[in-house]
Amino acid sequence: MSKETLLIIGGGDAGMTTASWARRRKPDMNIIVFEKTHMISHAPCGLPYYIEGLFDNENLLSAYTPEEFEKERNVNVKTNHEVVEFDFNNRIVYVKNKNGIDKYEYDYLTLAMGAKPKKVRHYDEDSNIIYVHHPANAVEVKKRIAGLNNIAILGGGILGVELAEALLKNGKNVFLIHKNNYLLDKMLDEDMASFITKYVSNYVKLRLNEEALEIKNGGKIIITNNNKYEVDGTIVAIGVEPNTDLVDKRLLGETRAIKTDEYMRTKYKDVYAVGDIAESINILTKKPDWQPFAPVAGKMGFTAGNHIGGVNYKFPGLVGTAITKYKDYFIAKTGLTEKEAKKNGIKTISTIIKSTTRARYYPGGKDIIVKLIAEENTQKIIGGQIIGSEEVLGRIDMIALAIMKSNTLYDLFYLEHAYVPAISRSWDPVILAARSLLTKF
Repeated sequence: MSKETLLIIGGGDAGMTTASWARRRKPDMNIIVFEKTHMISHAPCGLPYYIEGLFDNENLLSAYTPEEFEKERNVNVKTNHEVVEFDFNNRIVYVKNKNGIDKYEYDYLTLAMGAKPKKVRHYDEDSNIIYVHHPANAVEVKKRIAGLNNIAILGGGILGVELAEALLKNGKNVFLIHKNNYLLDKMLDEDMASFITKYVSNYVKLRLNEEALEIKNGGKIIITNNNKYEVDGTIVAIGVEPNTDLVDKRLLGETRAIKTDEYMRTKYKDVYAVGDIAESINILTKKPDWQPFAPVAGKMGFTAGNHIGGVNYKFPGLVGTAITKYKDYFIAKTGLTEKEAKKNGIKTISTIIKSTTRARYYPGGKDIIVKLIAEENTQKIIGGQIIGSEEVLGRIDMIALAIMKSNTLYDLFYLEHAYVPAISRSWDPVILAARSLLTKF
């Protein structure tokens, strides 16, 4: 009896996690990973910090070398191998390498090709239009940026804001151009975002309500709906989209990512999709959702790898938890913004409280702002947003768990949380927010 074969397309977090858990569950399975670049287990979230100069070794952007992974996990890793065609009906994948195109048959297939940056029109490969996306290109991107002084960043989302800080640390003059009227508009409601937007504007030349219509002269001239800018180069950070160019369009869901079930299976038998290429269900709206973040990708890979190995963990769906930072402040969200809730027909009640992170007598306390959102009819918590200089991560995760478990304001308020004056308060800011909303009913 021949061994079962699992092919995994994409060597990022989701793909390599799938390989690891499939191997653990099926020690004798033949597992092959195909990665288009030279790098696996890569960490795109580290790119702004590499560009900033917090570390110089680009290899730190990868958790494993291909050789280390092969030795430790007994998985055949083929880097610089690009899939060019899928034949789902006959269970065949065609892969290009330096010697030509090879054909591989599979029993199980996992699609983990990730996301790709949204492009601007008139893109010239040899120009000063730069995309910061894949760690495999980190060294090249950093060199290109080093030679520029006046740099425009298109896009005021997470990547755009992080890159603005990185460039400032390198002494660059930064124009941050964003098409909406406040930054991080996919993370925050305007009442929270106004604070961080004003803060960022103290350091960069911020241009809101402007959309790039045309980029000329290799990224040196930007024409927006309001102005014309002359710079040395342009970084495009207008978002990403699922990398589904080669995929049968019948696999795609409403978000244009690949539709999956709770085990990460697609409509084709024994074909899975994980990570930034996969669509899931939003726990709150019960609608298809797409959240291209590393923690989600890893858990999808864990789910698929175990299911291929015969262990049925279910991926529960998404709530949309994210965090970023700009200089002194961490900015985080989970669940729905009020804008998203309204779009989905959910009536909300919300509160914003300002507090501090430590007991009043303990030195070094920082200001923190917490917004908590609940469904008006049920008092269930459906969203949270936090801006502060410390202990933001743990607090947003507290709210995320409350959302995933359908907790009410009452449940959150009576949570028995830990307290030590050096890093918290007896009345934690999140608990204060819950109390503020609870007493409105």
